Amino acid sequence: MEAFFAPEIDWSAVAPIGIVVATALATLIAELFLPRHQRTPLVIIGLVGVGLAAYFQLASWQTRATTFGEMVVADTLGALLSLAVLGATALTLLLAEDYLQARGLRYGEFYPLVLFASAGAIAMLTTTNLMVMFIGLETLSIALYVLSGLSRTEARSEEAALKYFLLGAFASAFLLYGIALMYGALGSVDLRSVPLVWSTAQGGGMPALLTASLVLLLIGLAFKASLVPFHLWTPDVYQGAPTIATAYMSAVAKVAAFGVLIRLMASFAPGATLWTPLLWWLSALSMVVGNVAALIQRDAKRMLAYSSIAHAGYLAVGLVSANSTGTVGMIYYLIAYSLMTLGAFGVLTLMARAGDATTVDALQGLYRRNPLAAHAMAILMLSLAGIPPTAGFWGKWYLFFAAIEANQVLLALLLALTSVVGAAYYLQLTFSLYAEPRERAAAWRVPAPMVVAMLASVIGLIGLGVFPASITRAAQYATRQIQVEQPSVEGQTARWSHDRVDL
Repeated sequence: MEAFFAPEIDWSAVAPIGIVVATALATLIAELFLPRHQRTPLVIIGLVGVGLAAYFQLASWQTRATTFGEMVVADTLGALLSLAVLGATALTLLLAEDYLQARGLRYGEFYPLVLFASAGAIAMLTTTNLMVMFIGLETLSIALYVLSGLSRTEARSEEAALKYFLLGAFASAFLLYGIALMYGALGSVDLRSVPLVWSTAQGGGMPALLTASLVLLLIGLAFKASLVPFHLWTPDVYQGAPTIATAYMSAVAKVAAFGVLIRLMASFAPGATLWTPLLWWLSALSMVVGNVAALIQRDAKRMLAYSSIAHAGYLAVGLVSANSTGTVGMIYYLIAYSLMTLGAFGVLTLMARAGDATTVDALQGLYRRNPLAAHAMAILMLSLAGIPPTAGFWGKWYLFFAAIEANQVLLALLLALTSVVGAAYYLQLTFSLYAEPRERAAAWRVPAPMVVAMLASVIGLIGLGVFPASITRAAQYATRQIQVEQPSVEGQTARWSHDRVDL
């Protein structure tokens, strides 16, 4: 009888995602035994699980390892962006309980859905295997579809969920077909196999099948990243979904989508002459359409939705630049953006909890109702506008100079000019926070967990702005680490070592 050899598994590499999944299951089971009005234990369980996952992620983030047949990759890029996902998850859990109770959404499934979505995002960020990435993407997406329609008594929430589901399924079909074509071209769905095609192809060109695969993959991921013209779902879903769900999806979906795009573009680097023009137009259109449309919005959630489209365009500048400065800038900006957008939607969550509208007009005079929320919102808006020395400024700075280094001068100028347009509505909103309110409104208090979430967002942004090197050094190492491994003659990739690197 032929002997059976079980593959060696590095459990430390899969500990973070395993802990998040176990925590999601624990909250799912615990919810069965809790009274309908009591969900605080679920928040505690979730925070403990996220903290443990972050601990194991930090313990191994300076190593490189592959496991599960090289389908799971533990490296610095995955660690940095996974920590951003875990941070966004923790902030969401802190913001959620009081909001859900105030809005009458006492659904215990909210917490396991958020945790399962985070597990899917981490799976996307810690693999080079496109089928594993697709499973993670669908885990994230399905949870977000349900979260979008969590407010079952509101027609716009149900409409948002249906619209997101239908368009998301359509985009997933493009992505899956692209993966199928890649398998047809390579006989593999591992991104590290792509460079071998160029080294063996006659004339050094990219096979037509692989070209079609890349285009379809870009379409699918551009939808998840909210890049124009695949952005049409974003304003309606952001506005219609419960505010706490919008806060979570705005941060996590962007981090996951661009994390995959970084690996994808690194693998397809030899074919940059094909995909650079495509991404150039996606970036340019996103910056222009997002900022111009945001100028005329009177609903704050809708304004921030168009703003997120513009920020997707800024991030795509790093992909077009295709250099180490651009990748470092993208990693830094993704971490900063997750704090900025979740903090901004967190303030809107506070307003919705208090029964106030989430319109731009309702934000006027916020200082009179709650100074803490107004100060936090002002700092977040300044960072989104890219005002120095905030983290938003440094993120745009790195991306601007990445474009200059890559001789993408026109794109760099477009980034600068559209940032000025964006600053107009961000600063207008900031000034209105301290103006006299249009209508007299009662002051309201902020629950302690929400205070912690707001302070964490603001302090994190200030820390990243004052000490940007704390992230950029790790991002520089991550950039060197994701250089695609060249397969050997036999077609097998060398296994990464577990050497620690002092940053």
